[in-house]
Amino acid sequence: MRKLTAWALGFLLALGMAPGVALAEEKGWSVESASWQDQSNLVLTWQAQEGVTYEVYRSNTGEDAYEFIGTSSSGSYRDDEVWWPYTCFYKVRPVYASGERGALSEPIESGENQQSVSKVTVLMYHNFITEEDIQSGVEFEEYSLDPEDFREDLEYFRENGYTTITSADLIDYIDGKKPLPKKAVIVSIDDGTWGVYKNCWPLLKEYGAKADFNIIGENVDETWYLLRDGGSRDGQSAPYCTWEELVEMQESGEVNLCSHTYGLHRYNVDGRIGASMMEGESVESYASLVAEDYRLSDSCIGGWTGVSPTTMAYPYSKRSTTTDEILLASTGYQILMGGQSARGTESNYFVDGASPESQLRIMSRPCRMDGHPAQEYLEAADAADLATGAVAAEDTAGLTEEECAEIALWYSPFADVAGDAWYAGSAYYTYANSLISGTSPTTFSPEEVTSRAMVATVLYRMEGSPDISGGPTLSDVPAGSWYEQSMAWAAENGVITGVGDGRVQPERGITREEMATVLYRYASARGVDTSVADSSLGVFNDADAVSSWAEDAVRWAVGEGILRGIEGGIAPQNSLTRAEMATMLMRFSQTSA
Repeated sequence: MRKLTAWALGFLLALGMAPGVALAEEKGWSVESASWQDQSNLVLTWQAQEGVTYEVYRSNTGEDAYEFIGTSSSGSYRDDEVWWPYTCFYKVRPVYASGERGALSEPIESGENQQSVSKVTVLMYHNFITEEDIQSGVEFEEYSLDPEDFREDLEYFRENGYTTITSADLIDYIDGKKPLPKKAVIVSIDDGTWGVYKNCWPLLKEYGAKADFNIIGENVDETWYLLRDGGSRDGQSAPYCTWEELVEMQESGEVNLCSHTYGLHRYNVDGRIGASMMEGESVESYASLVAEDYRLSDSCIGGWTGVSPTTMAYPYSKRSTTTDEILLASTGYQILMGGQSARGTESNYFVDGASPESQLRIMSRPCRMDGHPAQEYLEAADAADLATGAVAAEDTAGLTEEECAEIALWYSPFADVAGDAWYAGSAYYTYANSLISGTSPTTFSPEEVTSRAMVATVLYRMEGSPDISGGPTLSDVPAGSWYEQSMAWAAENGVITGVGDGRVQPERGITREEMATVLYRYASARGVDTSVADSSLGVFNDADAVSSWAEDAVRWAVGEGILRGIEGGIAPQNSLTRAEMATMLMRFSQTSA
């Protein structure tokens, strides 16, 4: 993709075409979509032919002249010279290898056939320091975190359906190799300090989380040589990792090693701040500088791990559009981490299906400061970006069964749920929508029998956890129990009925037909039409095993696709597993909720 340069202007003039002249009206083909990526980027997509270059034109009204704005060698183009909700129109023309110019596409209006947009929020972290570290001489700065504060961040991610990814995952998405999960977060840790190995990595393992670790190569080298020669990190105010420790973290799968430059993390040395350009510095000189620094960084990270770094975090977040372009053209970096609002938004947005060359590679990255939990940054980012009107809130409730299965294949949120398990998509759906908690930070326990209390709690969450003003007295629900409120709500609203003497048997396992009945009652209470036009249970070899009191509910659940058969039967009396509960809840949410 290129903007109108002097060369391009000359090319057009040679063809007798000046920018802004009216283009001949001819019946052409169609551009598929003109999607707003965010408030300052619009992405066009079309079906491209191999070996064909495409000229892109823009008009302010569709009636005035179309101006040439750039070319694309793929099936998409990103226009970063418009602003939402500015209305404009586009036409695209193929230019074949022979030089022959094809027909213009039909005009398409900005925002037409808007494609889905994926969001990634990046949070910048630094060191993780305990009280013991401080007593040993490690300096705790405003960028540092107590590990317990980081634990609270990780718990918030788990409880609210966020998925931690790495920039390597993001590159795979950009290259069309895999999807992105909803509510994706990159934990981006700068510098390379020892506290990450000692205090952060154990928590990442405990919570099944992933992170980028952006290391300053020369600082790690200095530490490695120091320890090799018999020195010690004891008493250092900011001790760094060794290469062996970094390799151990990288091989674990939780940590993705990235670059914070090899030797440019210096403030105002000879007029340069980090990896920024100096005043008056030529493009050639700067390109040579960053290429050499990349070579050194790669010789360390790639030499030790066998994996070259593909992401660089700008030191001090000092950057410009020019440095972005030169770094991406002169090095092996594919993603550049900036600071807050680096790309004009607080989170980072990508048009699904757009070609790699059309995707922005600079990432906004607010800094997680001591005393400000991750929740604060995530909520602020959403509030700021949604206020522009250009992007929409992520619709986790609207995820389809197929989308969930595809995401879970790559990003199963639980260690005991294989990505290709039949229930992996539903486990992901209920996780992303904060409906079912894991039995630990990393386990789902899919084969565990579901209790009545579990079901009540999930539906109570779906209802928004309302306050309970009264309701029946439940003799077998202990005060202060984790299910006290949810069981009271379920009993008060007739979703789960008692068994006599004020008892509801909260810890008793629930059967498949009972689950169908609970969902049937819940749907009815919410005003959902639960009538069944024609749904026979005769296709199941055990239809006569359905209890008479559950028949209407089971017939409805089967008709809605919420309850499906098992090896020709419906197994109404079987205990419901957590995997089955997740699946029924996902289907219920997608069809009836």
